[in-house]
Amino acid sequence: MNDDQFQQLRTLVAASGDLPESAKSRLLDLVTQAEQQSTDASTPNTAAAELPSALTELEVAHPEATAFLNRIAVTLGNMGI
Repeated sequence: MNDDQFQQLRTLVAASGDLPESAKSRLLDLVTQAEQQSTDASTPNTAAAELPSALTELEVAHPEATAFLNRIAVTLGNMGI
């Protein structure tokens, strides 16, 4: 991912009114870790390892919010973003 894509992801997560603040904070932390690790190839990718479990927890706790984010991701993907 490039810097613009990380910023778009941060903006989408921060702007989502359906997500509780704790979920937003955790996802934003993981995005920041992933961005830092993408610029430093020598750092183990712990954010990428944690992301699936964080997303699973979010999906279980907030299925409607997860579905909303999924629709956004699909729409952006269809737009080529």
